Amino acid sequence: MKLKVTIILFAIAISAGVASAADGFVKLPKNGFSNSAYITCNSTGDYGTSKALAPSDSSNNTCSVSAPNLIVSPMNAPLEGFSMVGMQVSGATLPVSYTGSTDGVGVATITDTFWRNKDKTECILGTHVQMNDVSLANGQYWEVNDILRGGFKNKEVEVAYFYKPQADIEGGNVEMLFRAGRTYSSVKYEKNQLLPSLKNAPPVHIGLSNSNAAAVSENWIDFTTDINFKDPDGVTRQMTSMFYIKYNCDDHEPVEKEGAIRLRTTGQNGQNPIQISISGLVPYAGEVEVY
Repeated sequence: MKLKVTIILFAIAISAGVASAADGFVKLPKNGFSNSAYITCNSTGDYGTSKALAPSDSSNNTCSVSAPNLIVSPMNAPLEGFSMVGMQVSGATLPVSYTGSTDGVGVATITDTFWRNKDKTECILGTHVQMNDVSLANGQYWEVNDILRGGFKNKEVEVAYFYKPQADIEGGNVEMLFRAGRTYSSVKYEKNQLLPSLKNAPPVHIGLSNSNAAAVSENWIDFTTDINFKDPDGVTRQMTSMFYIKYNCDDHEPVEKEGAIRLRTTGQNGQNPIQISISGLVPYAGEVEVY
């Protein structure tokens, strides 16, 4: 559900202050990996139920990018040779049945940021989600475990994330990216659980899997994290790191499509599963497969 959308797309690309980070982008194959649609990006913290360890040069750095310019501002490009073209900010609301309120107050703010390289052959779509101080009808706060982006069929896709060092101290409770997958199926994490398997996976259109299995979907990218304005597990992280999807493109701008973003609660802390669908940017000519 969409509260309000503001689109800012610049006709002329502006300088983003290029990052000098090593390339931490990881390819998500169209057919998945050998045993899973997912890859682990940060294996610490039990998917947010305890404090995760920040990426460093020597550990926990799969999918991670960092550079001085990113620390100054995550609006700067995560790779050299890219410039920011535009951004879109939208708000998400939950149905009245969950909040008990008809005020339409946004429970989360989603920021899309779009960069393109100077050769106009590769683009990066950045996703950031911040939870707001809005409680549910039962007094608890909404938790988001998975953030999905649609519209990437026939695209070569790589993913990464930027976590600001000491963000839990100096910048406001930022959570890691625990895993990422080319799938539409989100899976609730259980302690010491392996990556969701391709074996015995539910049909590709199943959004919330009841087992530790997920089918590959070429169209969808799933980022698994754990954000909540006030988390009942005691480890509160109110916003995501910056999540990136790099894909092949041309000089066309991305387009806004309904249902391009899905925010999901899988219930790892006992909450009822929830999914909401909101509009978001997709690659030019990309279609959001609606199941």
